[in-house]
Amino acid sequence: MPADQIVAAARLYAQGPSCFVSGHGIDAFTAGVQTFRAFHSLLAISGNVDRRGGNRRVKAPRGFRSYLELLHMPQFRLPEKIERQTLGAERFPLWAGPRGWQTACHNPTVIDAILTGRPHPLRALYVSGVNILVTYPNAQRTMAALRSLDFLAVAAHEMTPTAQMADIVLPKTTALEEEEVSYAPAGSVVLYTRNAAPPHGEARCDLDIAVGLLDRLEARGALTKRFIPWRNQREFNAFIIGDSGISLDQLQQRGFVEVPYRLGNFAEQPFATPSRKVELYSEALRSAGLDPLPDYMAPTRERATGEVRTRYPLILLTGDREKTYHHSRFRGQPWAEKVSPDPLLLIHPETAQALGIAAGDWVMVETAAALPPCRLRAKLSDTTAPSVVSTGMGWWRPDAPAPLHGALDININAAMSYDGPFDPASGSPDARGLLCRVARAAAP
Repeated sequence: MPADQIVAAARLYAQGPSCFVSGHGIDAFTAGVQTFRAFHSLLAISGNVDRRGGNRRVKAPRGFRSYLELLHMPQFRLPEKIERQTLGAERFPLWAGPRGWQTACHNPTVIDAILTGRPHPLRALYVSGVNILVTYPNAQRTMAALRSLDFLAVAAHEMTPTAQMADIVLPKTTALEEEEVSYAPAGSVVLYTRNAAPPHGEARCDLDIAVGLLDRLEARGALTKRFIPWRNQREFNAFIIGDSGISLDQLQQRGFVEVPYRLGNFAEQPFATPSRKVELYSEALRSAGLDPLPDYMAPTRERATGEVRTRYPLILLTGDREKTYHHSRFRGQPWAEKVSPDPLLLIHPETAQALGIAAGDWVMVETAAALPPCRLRAKLSDTTAPSVVSTGMGWWRPDAPAPLHGALDININAAMSYDGPFDPASGSPDARGLLCRVARAAAP
């Protein structure tokens, strides 16, 4: 772009009102956290935080508890000595462990621990509501990890490739069978979702499954502390609402309750940072030994040798979304298969012509990770840059042979690495912007 257009765009944004709509495109790579911080720093220094037409802050009603807040409430925390053993906490303390944003494990470290026993062994796994054999990069390694476990239990609402690997499969409800309360900051409303139908057959929601397991553990004297005090979803939803002044009866009548919202009340509701302000210089990052300023870090592909870039001349994006599917879900629905029967690779007509590829051809996509290629169907797109190809994720076929259901053939994650490098703050690997090459292939 010409320099004067960049300057004009910056001034237009700064004058505002302007907003920044974030998405997965900027955080699914090794500099995601600092890139995200850079965008939000621009919001702050241009005065576009909490102004009309700018980015509104999340301000749930006082007394209301979000799911994320529950993770950090003392009564639901493990002892700090135990939390420090969370897989990934030592290397990514701002993601996993006592200081972690999600207090969750680092997923690639979990796969490593299963296969190597380091930093400590992991021999059993309970997987609920996710299809990790399809949605984690390097599907072959995830499959090997699941097969090596002593015990695997999976809660799912259909027999996914992950569920096929399990010793026990627990039937799990869908969202249409569950009652939910949540806060929607975009409208500043508390939302209520009524279950459209009772649970089908023996299906249970996550909470009911957990309560049943805890009861069995308690009966055997194997429960040291009960972290889930609620007996059912209704009790949990009442706890979420707390003393916000909103009742479940109100929510059931209208489906939502509006929450008063005041713009720019920074003194009354400061930021959750050590300084209680927007921190361009992050004390949390500094204390973890990371760069406190959102400096630029080139994408991993830019550091590849000339030989590698010649062999893999295209850039692969993996974030395409389809209205028919959500991640790996709904693959067995006849209406979805009719609309979107095959996984697609969007490719510019000129690039396709140079490679001898026509619209509808099956192609092989191979990344520089040197893993087996993935098979996709070409779709010509003149809105895709000539140097770029893009696809979605989560592909498998319920009617293909079990247990993998095509997960190693038509799933882009079979061709992608999960070994790093990782974002130093979040531990996220490069999941897009990868070097790749494309060639015609036989139909599967």
